[in-house]
Amino acid sequence: MDDDFLLPQALDEIGRKAFAPKLLAHLNVVVGAAHCVLFRFEEDDLQVLGSASADGTQMAGNNSARYRKDFWKRDAIYQGLKSKLSGYRSEVASVAAENVDDPEFRHELFHTQGLAGRAMLVGERGSGLYGVSLFREQSAGFFSESENQAIQSIADTLISCVARHHELLARDTSLSALFSSVDELASRFAAIPSALSRRECEVCARIVYGMSMKEIARDLGVSAETCTTYRKRAYLHLKVGDRSELLRRLLENLAA
Repeated sequence: MDDDFLLPQALDEIGRKAFAPKLLAHLNVVVGAAHCVLFRFEEDDLQVLGSASADGTQMAGNNSARYRKDFWKRDAIYQGLKSKLSGYRSEVASVAAENVDDPEFRHELFHTQGLAGRAMLVGERGSGLYGVSLFREQSAGFFSESENQAIQSIADTLISCVARHHELLARDTSLSALFSSVDELASRFAAIPSALSRRECEVCARIVYGMSMKEIARDLGVSAETCTTYRKRAYLHLKVGDRSELLRRLLENLAA
C-alpha cells in the first residue's frame, strides 16, 4: 500500500470503527507507533473512542481498559498536560517506560507488555477534552528526537480528528437507539417516497450504520461492484451525494 494514501484513508474512516486501525497504520510509518488509543476525558470517567495494535492483537484495547479502571486519575503525565492547556493548542509529552514514576503503573502497563514508552497528546475541542496515546515496543526502542518532533507537529490535527470522531460516534449511537435492527432502518428507507428497490434500501441502511462498502457487500452476499451500483442508484433517487446527506434525508422523512 502506498504510504501517501494512509492518512487520507484514515480520515475517510472518522466516525467508524476502522478509524483507529487506519490512523495507526499511518502513525506506524511516520513515527513507528506500535499501538494507539483514542480518548475522551470526562470529569469522573474516561471514554475509550478507539484502539489498535499494529500486530493485530488486542493489547492496546486491553491496556486502555486497565488504564481506565485503575490508572488514569493518577497518571501524572496526563494531569501535567491537562494543567498546561490553553486555547486551541494541544500539549504533548513523551516518556520512556523507565521514567514513569508510579511503579505499579510502570510495571503493569509498560514492562509486562513489552513497551518502551508512550507519547501522549491532550487537547480541548468545544466542551470536550481529548487525548491520544502512542506506544513503542521495547524491541524498537523509544521514540527518537525526530519522531517526537513529528508527533508534536501533528498533535493539533490529531486531536481535532479525535474530537470529530467522537462527535460522529455519538450521532451514530443516538441513531442506533432509534431502531432495533438494520432491517428496521431499511424499512424506514423503503417508506421514503423515492421508489428505492429492496436492495437499495438495504445498502442505504448499512451505510448509515457506518459499514464500509466491502462490509456491506459481504453482509448482503453480493460483489463490491454490485453494492456500489446500488449505492449510486439510491443516491440518485434520493438526490444525495454522501453519507451525511443520506442520514439527513432519512431524518427529514422521519420528522415528516
